[in-house]
Amino acid sequence: MKVAAQQGFTLVELLMVIGIISLLATMTIGAVKYAQQQAAVGRAENDIAAIHKAMGQLMVDTAEWPGHQTPEEVDTGGGNEVWDMAADEAGILNDDSGAFNNWAGPYMPRVPTDPWGNSYFLDTDYSVTADGQPCDGGSGCHNEPVLGSFGPNGAGQNAYDSDDIILIVR
Repeated sequence: MKVAAQQGFTLVELLMVIGIISLLATMTIGAVKYAQQQAAVGRAENDIAAIHKAMGQLMVDTAEWPGHQTPEEVDTGGGNEVWDMAADEAGILNDDSGAFNNWAGPYMPRVPTDPWGNSYFLDTDYSVTADGQPCDGGSGCHNEPVLGSFGPNGAGQNAYDSDDIILIVR
């Protein structure tokens, strides 16, 4: 009597297929996470560019930057930061109780928060390297006025670090 050959997969073959599927899933999840991070950085860069444009319109009308700063000047004194570009003192959405001469805003319908839920900021003495990257204030750094986001880690005021997303605004 002839024995019929059994059809199906062996345990080893099933384990190999499961292993390959697991490896592919892990690689896909990593690629998706990286793409999401890059998209968030891109959104922050676009938001900063839009705020910068609104800041330029404010400057044309009032001859001032947000926080009543002198345009394009590095101000190393304390209190020269505007930590929330949606605040009245920024002048983008509101006139700061009439303090901006010739204010003709609002200059944006709304000022967004960054992709990580933090406010965008203006700092007229932000420490950068020669190639315009955030700097810890050590040697080789100099101050520039920047518009920025504290980035994915949201480190916050006076904790500038390499994941900040900035635009030098002069």
